[in-house]
Amino acid sequence: MTDTINYQGVKPSFDMGRVMNRSFSGLFKNIKPILLATLICLVVSNVLSAPLLFMDASDPTALTQSPAYWIMTAISSLLGFLFFMFICIFTDYFAFASFTNSQVRFKNVFFKSLKLTLPLLFIVILYFISTYIGMIFLIVPGVIISVGWAIIGPSYLHEDTSLFGSFGRSWQLTSGYKWWVWLATIVMGILMTVMFTVLILIMAGVGVSGFAGADMLASSSVRPLLFIFGLLASLFMYLMFALYASFITALYTELRELKEGPLGETMGAIFD
Repeated sequence: MTDTINYQGVKPSFDMGRVMNRSFSGLFKNIKPILLATLICLVVSNVLSAPLLFMDASDPTALTQSPAYWIMTAISSLLGFLFFMFICIFTDYFAFASFTNSQVRFKNVFFKSLKLTLPLLFIVILYFISTYIGMIFLIVPGVIISVGWAIIGPSYLHEDTSLFGSFGRSWQLTSGYKWWVWLATIVMGILMTVMFTVLILIMAGVGVSGFAGADMLASSSVRPLLFIFGLLASLFMYLMFALYASFITALYTELRELKEGPLGETMGAIFD
């Protein structure tokens, strides 16, 4: 589609307020399906990592020297990466549907997201490696790479773009707006840091009062509390990832609308 800038001769303005509003609305307007998908991830991950809960924690040194402990920890960490990526994709689909006034079904989005988790995780890893290399040599190239490829995920999910072609498409859409993307990313990063800090302080206060005087890990009465504590922390982390995914989708939608005009109801065709 022809860029509207070529016809009008005026560069459309990036609307920071609209991006931020969409970022939060993309999460909260779809909170029910996102929470349901998150709970499924939490149940599956806790079932698969259940052996860790039954290991003898009375001697932390012996526990950390056990090969079984490290194997289970590695498996649990890998599953964590996969589930976080899955929730990001799942949120992306529902958020984009909200932004484009389209309708999607939970089942279709769930299995579509499941199918695309590994491919998306692969290009996200490439994105972070490239950004890190750019930061090592000079900070500015790293920043440019990070913002130029910031929307590779939505570019792949919502367009007829190949996995590696999403890098070029992201660069094309961010062209002319890279500093705005960088600024928006900083603003969202600050907001998420504040929310994360507040929650950590609250949970730390509850944890200190709840576990005071207890024989922390060895006590059988404390373990259920630790489990619930960890579950709530995991739920919050999933929601933070979902919020950031909604933000990236909001950026993508904003840039596509600036370059190509308002987006119609194109989402449903993906699941036909």
